[in-house]
Amino acid sequence: MIKSKVSSTFQDAGALYDFMGHAPLEHDKKNNLSFVNLGYWHGLSAFAKGHLPRSNHALFNLVCRNAKLSAKDDFVADIGCGFGNAAVLCATDYDCPNVVGINISQYQIDQSIEKVASHNLQHRVEIKNMSATDLQFDDNSVDKMVCVEAAFHFDSRVHFFKEAFRTLKPGGILSMSDMVFNKPRKAVHKMILSRLQDGLYIPSANIYGFHDYMVKIREAGFVIMDARNITTLVRPYFRRWALTHPVSLVINRNFSWVMSTIGFIVYPWEYMYLVAVKP
Repeated sequence: MIKSKVSSTFQDAGALYDFMGHAPLEHDKKNNLSFVNLGYWHGLSAFAKGHLPRSNHALFNLVCRNAKLSAKDDFVADIGCGFGNAAVLCATDYDCPNVVGINISQYQIDQSIEKVASHNLQHRVEIKNMSATDLQFDDNSVDKMVCVEAAFHFDSRVHFFKEAFRTLKPGGILSMSDMVFNKPRKAVHKMILSRLQDGLYIPSANIYGFHDYMVKIREAGFVIMDARNITTLVRPYFRRWALTHPVSLVINRNFSWVMSTIGFIVYPWEYMYLVAVKP
């Protein structure tokens, strides 16, 4: 059954990422980059060395490019900024002068601040401890908003949509990628989902499919510019990567947590990207 309580293991998604922060899926020691996202694998191979970081970078670029970022954007917000990779990308590759990345994982916040400093971007990128469902931004103040693979954790995603709409300027763009968990029909999927909700902090309010996703963002007031199901460019590739890198999935991790989340490899989740504008 779908859990009524989000998680008996973690207080919130921040606690989840504090717990697993020291063990990212892959770490680039040369450039001091950590990666926890599933990636966008267009033109990449799940079996080639270094392609998980490349797929992650491609995912960040997909979301940032869809936001039409530029130096003209006075205020760009990165919601659920992870290790700060996308926030730094906004400032470097897209020349955004003022980027604020928010997160509720103190471990990731600390890592993001270090990353920003290592790029000497303190004057352009700020990392804050802030909830996506209670944005401490003024009404109509944000030019562009990006959110990479984080909204499925938000309690709830609809509350985030409302906050995004409130804080974006008229004409402002929300660009995001997200995992989609449909309501399970098979008994085995119901059992797996219950464990995943606990281990990955997935609120029951976020268990719905692609069509309902579109309905909910329109109800928040947005006009959808583009929305695509890109599961075929994410799920099979990540699964192949995971099956060929089993140590990366379990090293330095709690055994009971691994056992509760291993079903993620077989559960039929979907993946999408969305670009919406505030009229």
